[in-house]
Amino acid sequence: LHYFSPSLPPSADLTPTVLDWFSVPYPSYSLFGKRRVQLTGKSLLPALSSEPPWATVFASQSLHEVTMHYPMRAVQCGSLRFIHNLQNLTPFPIDQDFYVSPTFQDLLNRTQGGQPTHWNKTLHSYYYRERWELYDHSTDPTESQNLASDPRYAQVLQELQGLLLKWQWATDDPWVCMPDGVLEDKPSPQCRPLHHEL
Repeated sequence: LHYFSPSLPPSADLTPTVLDWFSVPYPSYSLFGKRRVQLTGKSLLPALSSEPPWATVFASQSLHEVTMHYPMRAVQCGSLRFIHNLQNLTPFPIDQDFYVSPTFQDLLNRTQGGQPTHWNKTLHSYYYRERWELYDHSTDPTESQNLASDPRYAQVLQELQGLLLKWQWATDDPWVCMPDGVLEDKPSPQCRPLHHEL
């Protein structure tokens, strides 16, 4: 029996699923004397009997390897994918295994030779990403057209920015204030502006 589900369960759902499977309650604890740690995911076990209403998934990346620091936060809500590149003024790092791959070497050689890459991005646009990216996978599954600056999507962009920011605060994301501010923890968590004119 094969079944395809359009739901978008994130990897954050794995721990709650295993705990639910073995009927183990999540332990109660705090980190650094702060509020109680809570799981951000939910059990996938209900999907065995009925389709869960997962339509929103959050994602984060801070680094791939110690020398490959490029923090990103994202939310996929239905067909819309919103990405916040927190350090978009720096080039996106390329890890060693990808760099030596035939695919990336072909992109490098074609770019250096001024030839078409047969890709929906230039190497420059891959390295230097916009701060905000918004894609509609129902019409653009290859993420060729960034809709973040399209005035028709201004309200959607604002709603997804708010949703992502709310998730960052709820998960104690240390990057919640970046790139415009720094997180000050005392007397209570708040973003302090950097005034760096970015």
